[in-house]
Amino acid sequence: MGFFDQLGDVAKNLGAAAGDLAKQVSDKTNDALEISKLNSKISAERVEIEKEKKKISETLIEKFAKGEEVPEEIKGFCEAIKEHFLNIDKLNEEIEKVKNTVGKKAEEVKDAAVEKAEEVKEAVAEKAEDVAEKAEEVKDKAVDTFNEVKENVEHKVEDVKEDIKEGVDNIQN
Repeated sequence: MGFFDQLGDVAKNLGAAAGDLAKQVSDKTNDALEISKLNSKISAERVEIEKEKKKISETLIEKFAKGEEVPEEIKGFCEAIKEHFLNIDKLNEEIEKVKNTVGKKAEEVKDAAVEKAEEVKEAVAEKAEDVAEKAEEVKDKAVDTFNEVKENVEHKVEDVKEDIKEGVDNIQN
């Protein structure tokens, strides 16, 4: 396989790695959307907590204003608030899981990119060595061919000189 074919294969592998990277970035975007949805749910839970607090406040103010003791129904509001806080805790746990997954995926993408870059670097270095070896071989062959041609030309020049000398000797005789 020629150098450019192998370099093309390396480029294809790098392209595949880039495709994998794009998919993982897409997955990361989906994870960010999931976190956003979970944060929206947390906000909704906080709104519900505020509603329950408002009910508690209104009830307590009414009872207090009338001089009554705080009734048992306040405990129900407190239980509802407690449930909302528990829901928030669960949602925060889910966010942490998603963040951990995103972090792991990002690390995997980074590691894969570094590995592919190292493979490309090694392949290019190998091909450069091959090219240098081939260039040295071509140079050696060119020098050998030049020396052969030089020797042949020198022999021909000597032959021509001898022929001319013989011709001159023949003319003089």
